[in-house]
Amino acid sequence: MVKQSDNSRFRIIAINEAIQEQAIAIILEGLEERFGFLDRTLNPDLRDIQRHYIDKGYMFLVGMLDAEPIGTGALVEETEDTGRIVRMSVSKPYRRHGYAHMILSELERKAVEQGMRRLVLETNKEWQSAVQFYEANGFEQYAIDDRRTHMEKWI
Repeated sequence: MVKQSDNSRFRIIAINEAIQEQAIAIILEGLEERFGFLDRTLNPDLRDIQRHYIDKGYMFLVGMLDAEPIGTGALVEETEDTGRIVRMSVSKPYRRHGYAHMILSELERKAVEQGMRRLVLETNKEWQSAVQFYEANGFEQYAIDDRRTHMEKWI
């Protein structure tokens, strides 16, 4: 599955073994940047993407600029009609160029194909740039707890 954007150098593909380590590095670098440290024990799904995502029929996408992975995003099933967006991350040099929007749009398209009507996600409530990104892409806050902002979008 490949989606070609207006920028002919950018495409979105399903994760594969050849790019898996680079994709994981993008996510972990983003987490370390946001938190100021990285505890690798808190991300067990990244140690086995095949088992946690692919074998369960979930979608784990990688945005590629030429042959370089620059962003990630995944869609997991919450309920029959609700999907959860997880592992959205774009390498710092490539942020604010529309790549995250394209990855998110592809995940939304796949969710619709799978019969989902609602997408949910959560992000750290202190990460205002992430909250603003999701709001700009049609998500609305429906709950805020001590650490997280929970958002949804009807599709």
